[in-house]
Amino acid sequence: MKVAFIKSNLQNPITKGSVNEINNNEIIFTCNTKFHIKNKIPIIINEGKSIFKISDVLEVKFTTQSSKYRNNSIKNYIRKKVLPSLSKDFTQEKRFKNLSEKFKGKNILIIGSGDKVGYYNNAFNQSLVINSDVHLQFSPDIVFDAHEIPFKDEAFDLVIASQVLEHTMKPWIVAKEMERVVKKNGEILVEVPFNFPYHSHPYDFFRFTYTGLRSLFTKSELILYEVPEGKAATIATMNSSFLVELSRNRLIRMVFLFLGRILFGWIKYIDLLYSSKSLNSTILPKGIVMIFRKDNIKRSNNTLLDDYFKLK
Repeated sequence: MKVAFIKSNLQNPITKGSVNEINNNEIIFTCNTKFHIKNKIPIIINEGKSIFKISDVLEVKFTTQSSKYRNNSIKNYIRKKVLPSLSKDFTQEKRFKNLSEKFKGKNILIIGSGDKVGYYNNAFNQSLVINSDVHLQFSPDIVFDAHEIPFKDEAFDLVIASQVLEHTMKPWIVAKEMERVVKKNGEILVEVPFNFPYHSHPYDFFRFTYTGLRSLFTKSELILYEVPEGKAATIATMNSSFLVELSRNRLIRMVFLFLGRILFGWIKYIDLLYSSKSLNSTILPKGIVMIFRKDNIKRSNNTLLDDYFKLK
């Protein structure tokens, strides 16, 4: 089903032409433009505009994410399973459950799936889910640069970008692409950091305020805003990072990482005491979430700002 959907909805990011043929090694578009396929995964990148190279993808070079960081080493097991986390998305389960029910049987695009390919497939197990990324580390369904999403207009009912926009060089272009490929009355879920250390370097470009993120989606209505990771998570994360960055020695950094989790891991629960949708929540959040509904009504800058004044 995914292969059939991709073949009928894919478009050349350069010429906007349709697929003419797909074989084991390449996708051939009209005008005979060709793109590679590796391990049955299409790699659709316009190297004339993208910062990513097809050769790096084919050679499975580490770029924005490394599979080694997610392996089953003792260190990772302790970090993920034993030590307390510094932050927690307290509304994620509810948010994705609601979207799963709402978009049951629909077409969903995940931008930057990373190591959550399995998570997204399970969360939306009654929908057609297309997982994408800019590398092959975790076997997405397709590889592309989100500045040029290689799908036809209004191909999807829901588009999700979780912790992705900060890693795009021109997020305003990515936002327009997301709006383009989602259907009218379809929705866009965006999760971004406001306070978080520099990471996945050098592919870390932006942090977003409430008004900054809202301003990117000019043809969509904002239907949900919340802060699932608030001020307390910010303090815990920054305190721990400060401790780790006191040394360049690998062993000392590891000790400080473990110590930081123990000292500051409890702080995140203070966020449960405060509203995650208030005006005050925009001041010092660790991360924010917005869901937009595309209505194709072009908004002025002042109209985009009006959503801020609706907060209480």
